[in-house]
Amino acid sequence: MRIIIAPIVIGTLVLAGTLPAAAQSKPASDQGASVHVATTRDQIADRNSYTQKAQDEVRIWQQKLHDFDAKVQAKTTEAQTSASKDLDDAWTQTKTASARLEAAGEKDWDSAKASFQTASHKLAVAWHKVNPADK
Repeated sequence: MRIIIAPIVIGTLVLAGTLPAAAQSKPASDQGASVHVATTRDQIADRNSYTQKAQDEVRIWQQKLHDFDAKVQAKTTEAQTSASKDLDDAWTQTKTASARLEAAGEKDWDSAKASFQTASHKLAVAWHKVNPADK
């Protein structure tokens, strides 16, 4: 992921450095192209920001699940086993959705984002079932 982000960040910085000078030297009819590039740059920044937040959320869930597994391994009932399986399934869906979100192109972005949000919500519900005191 860092390999993909680095060229995007570098490309964005290069564009940001050249746009003001290019905008000043172009006739008024070319100003629309500069606005389009700025809009595209904002969309990329928004996507990168959302993807970073999703990665942070996945890391938090990963730590919670690790801690939970360590605590519960000693005493497990059938209900806890079922809830734990639901939690594991929700975690797997969330990781898959997160990976899809990171790899999504412009056409697939909205779908990948919705899938991540749905999976993340299911994970939170499954977590609440096994840990009602911890949200």
